[in-house]
Amino acid sequence: MHPWRHMPRRLGPCVDVPMTGRSVAVIGAGAAGLVTAWECRRAGHDVTVFEQSGRVGGLWVYEDRTESDPLGQAPEERIHGSLDASLRTNLPRDLMAFEGYAFDSAGGGHDAWPRYPGHARVLEYLERFAADVDLLPCIRFGRSVANVRPEGERWHVDGEAFDAVAVCNGHFSEPLVPDLPGLATFRGHALHSHNYRRPEPFQDMRVVVLGSSVSGAELAGALAKVARTVHFSGRAFPGTQPAARSRRIRRCPPVVRVLPRAVVLADGECIDAVDAILFCTGYHYRFPFLPPPLARVRSNSLWGLYRQLVSIEHPTLAFVGLPFRIVPFPFFQREARWFARLLAGEFPLPDRAERRRDHAAEIRSLRRAGVAERHFHRMEDRQFAYLDQLARQCGDARVPDWFCELWFEHKANTVARPGAFHDLPLPAWGPTVVRGGDG
Repeated sequence: MHPWRHMPRRLGPCVDVPMTGRSVAVIGAGAAGLVTAWECRRAGHDVTVFEQSGRVGGLWVYEDRTESDPLGQAPEERIHGSLDASLRTNLPRDLMAFEGYAFDSAGGGHDAWPRYPGHARVLEYLERFAADVDLLPCIRFGRSVANVRPEGERWHVDGEAFDAVAVCNGHFSEPLVPDLPGLATFRGHALHSHNYRRPEPFQDMRVVVLGSSVSGAELAGALAKVARTVHFSGRAFPGTQPAARSRRIRRCPPVVRVLPRAVVLADGECIDAVDAILFCTGYHYRFPFLPPPLARVRSNSLWGLYRQLVSIEHPTLAFVGLPFRIVPFPFFQREARWFARLLAGEFPLPDRAERRRDHAAEIRSLRRAGVAERHFHRMEDRQFAYLDQLARQCGDARVPDWFCELWFEHKANTVARPGAFHDLPLPAWGPTVVRGGDG
């Protein structure tokens, strides 16, 4: 028998927990907002979730429509989601599950789902979680937060007072497009992956994909099935390289200039007759409802935080889920649990001067390691030490060994077969039943 099969089918609501703690406003009902609300309620806090849309799920809610500006630079018509129609998770579902709520038939998923499920399955999992832990009654749907301000020891969220605020608005909605010389003169089709839905419109085109991250590899692979050629461009490719999985994909250095129907690479090569440029270049961090001193973004990193989580000056303000290149759902949960326990007074927080020193030491360490400011929130392998640091501070358990083992196996697969790692076996596995072991 699988060692986690004894767990109950559903986590129950917090009906036996007296709400004698703090009042907490949670902004956003995506994965981070839902698990933050759950952890806060488990700690005895009274939670109100503000969600701008009419349903839970955040970025996992697929929208087929796109914005009129393909590059996504018109915020007045912002679509929150950035999913393409065929997207599958880039992590196995045993890694993605919330603690105690498996991604199988014993929890919020199904045993027969693939190990890398599609976006609709992930949304289904989140919807079941919200229902099973009885979060829906505390969510105010259709409420877009416009103004969050500190007043004395409390916070005013659109005029309503709370003891604490957890910002869980996500950071995959506002496309970041590099300022490339000549981009405005390009006569082909230029778009950000935020507004990409399917490959068919790129049939027989010569396409340049900018951004050598996981999303860039995924979309380059998808486009290679229909496009004439795909030039996959990024900092990870210092010189022209052969493709790993398709003769139609050619890896090349970063684009430094755009011409009306061509691009110029960092090594001086010019790629002619370009029909389309697809930017897989990430997203901005935006917090328009907060005053600038509390949400100081520089080089696309949020400054002034203790442990990348709470405001140094106002530690009852949390930002859950800022880091990227992480295992998001359990990462969010551990951050949320730390914050919930902090509000409950279960561990002492260092004084303001020590929090400032901690932040300065972190910045110095990142710079010594050669990390660019725009990557200060990029965790990858650092996420385990970070989460263990939070766990020691708040009395939580350390990250389990199976979790780290599975992460490194998965990461090795993404390096070996970028864009095709879904098909490679993963011998390690966690608390989720997977038919056939690695299916």
